[in-house]
Amino acid sequence: MRFDRFLRKFPTPIRNLIDPLSIEEERLIKEASFLVKTKGIVLDAGAGECRYKVYFPGKIYIGLDFFKGDSDWDYNNLDVGADITNLPFKSNTIDMILNNNVLEHINEPAKTIKEFYRVLKPGGHLILTVPQGWYEHQSPHDYFRFTSYGLKYLFNEAGFKIEFIKPMGGYFKYLANRLIFLSKVLFWQRSLITRILLFPLEILFVFLFVGFFPVVLNQIDFLDKEKRCTLCYKCLCTKI
Repeated sequence: MRFDRFLRKFPTPIRNLIDPLSIEEERLIKEASFLVKTKGIVLDAGAGECRYKVYFPGKIYIGLDFFKGDSDWDYNNLDVGADITNLPFKSNTIDMILNNNVLEHINEPAKTIKEFYRVLKPGGHLILTVPQGWYEHQSPHDYFRFTSYGLKYLFNEAGFKIEFIKPMGGYFKYLANRLIFLSKVLFWQRSLITRILLFPLEILFVFLFVGFFPVVLNQIDFLDKEKRCTLCYKCLCTKI
């Protein structure tokens, strides 16, 4: 079982201590769902396992992906298999597009944002999250990291009105997330025999750097006022 799936089994207050980023993403989607009228069309572009479908009852949810995510993902709930740089929809037909931590896996992000603009109805919304500080993943389809200025440029070039571009946490949440992977760097890359010999030390590291220190660091993230070092950005844009 993947670590993120394991965490989703815990109550929200506990998850918020360990993995506040995923909680903030879910909150963003929940709040965005109220922007779509009943029977409105929601395109989840890069839907993966369609985990956000549950937030859009009464709407027409379309899960689309290009099948390049994690190897153990279940794509059976998808509605469309397609390249998001060339969406199979007519112009001005979609009420909302979700694009959550997908744009870094697209080798033509500017073309993708313009394609989102094309298929959205006037007044339609784009909800997008992207990483700024994240490890290389889903190789070899991992191409970019984004700053707020880069995102502003992409949205403006496509013609969007930017409602907000906000960091999802600051330096301390960034550091907490990086510490979670310390055990992976120190132990998971070793031989089986070495891991067995170091197992007591690994347990200690998991307690300290997956549990204790990340929880503390997440709680003091308010000390970083500027939040220029962030894991991800969340964005809301409107087609005008």
